Amino acid sequence: MTFSSHRTLRRLVGLLLLLAICVPSQAGGGFKRAWKKFNEWLEKGQYEGIDTAYIQVPRLNRQIYLGGYAYWQSYRMDMPVHLEDVAEGYNFNGTYHQKAHSWQAEVDLGIDWKGLAVELPIPVRNKYSFSIGLAKNGSVWGARFRYKNLRRMDGTCTIDEYPIDESSNSIKTFYIEGYYILMPKKFSIGAGLFADMIQRRSAGSPLIYANYYHSRYRVEQFFPANFDSFRTNQISLGAGYAYNLSFLRGRLVFHASVVPMFTFYNNLKHMVGYDDNFFTTISQDPNAKEAAKAASGLTDEQWNDFYRPAEQGSARFRVNAFARFAANYSFDRFIVTLLCNYRHYGYSNDLDLKILNQEADIQLNFCTRF
Repeated sequence: MTFSSHRTLRRLVGLLLLLAICVPSQAGGGFKRAWKKFNEWLEKGQYEGIDTAYIQVPRLNRQIYLGGYAYWQSYRMDMPVHLEDVAEGYNFNGTYHQKAHSWQAEVDLGIDWKGLAVELPIPVRNKYSFSIGLAKNGSVWGARFRYKNLRRMDGTCTIDEYPIDESSNSIKTFYIEGYYILMPKKFSIGAGLFADMIQRRSAGSPLIYANYYHSRYRVEQFFPANFDSFRTNQISLGAGYAYNLSFLRGRLVFHASVVPMFTFYNNLKHMVGYDDNFFTTISQDPNAKEAAKAASGLTDEQWNDFYRPAEQGSARFRVNAFARFAANYSFDRFIVTLLCNYRHYGYSNDLDLKILNQEADIQLNFCTRF
């Protein structure tokens, strides 16, 4: 996604938020009817199947919030390497280890409209060029997506823990997930995570999750090619458990949930290039790989031996996971929420290449209901 498309998407999301707040009171006719149906659909998602002795919808069930957000991303790759007669008879047979990580901090401005939440980041200290999150929370089901483009990461490679220049590697991550609550009458995930519902009594429920995760890690001049890209795509199903511990009839709520994810589709795609434009032109330029190979100085056999684990391995079955902790306190119209997330996505194949993506974040929000 280019810078101009990032800017366009930011403007579009901002416009949608403005429309969501201002247009319904101004417009008439078909749009007003459509907006009414949309609001009714959101409200139905909040009220559906709940036991009001345990869960209630707030009288003011929309929120605007401002939050501090800290985010940690880690990427590790272990790849067996076999090179013969390189650099005047030098042979390398071992495992290439690469570790990279990044920290970011931002202020998030968000709106939660009856369970539909959009977050817009305001950078404070960050190494990403774009970030956005959207969530739909309901009493029975919900969904969420998150996209981040991290420009730079700090790290080391296997050769004497040689540092990686932060400007020479980057990662893009994207996930979309949906959940289904098996016992929605007494348990609300929205009450535990965001306080957009009220959990009057403590309760828990098993959860079913479906998740798609994509990452693209790019590094310059650490492999035979000038530029390398490692893309993982994973589809997982998970089953876990969540619990809300409620005090003061729902004013104070603590939430915890853990979901193991069983990955039944796990794919790695490796791409190389000779110059920095290959990420946008490789699909149109069939000679990009040959140019990168020629520039490396390796023979075809040496090149194929080096990249075999990344290009010819068959993925193994993996169990991934994510976990959450949250706490929130409501002062009638005002709310303070704390939310922590951890995500673990692993890839491995039968040629012993291993990739581990880890994410963790913590967010403190100050909200007002309206």
